[in-house]
Amino acid sequence: MPDCLAYFRLALADPASVPTWPEWWAKNEALVERTFSMVDFVRLKHRGLLGAKQILQKLGEIPDQTG
Repeated sequence: MPDCLAYFRLALADPASVPTWPEWWAKNEALVERTFSMVDFVRLKHRGLLGAKQILQKLGEIPDQTG
């Protein structure tokens, strides 16, 4: 999970510094499925970087700006 979270952080902060989401997902989907809960796997599969942002918010790494 730490490698995935590191990618999420970089992809949100500096998208040009990492592979695009579709490219990263194609290489890491199986890892994400093994590492994350089914809910988070589906969140990432269908929401991409928005899902990654939501996971980082849930972990308290970035502020939740919904309320």
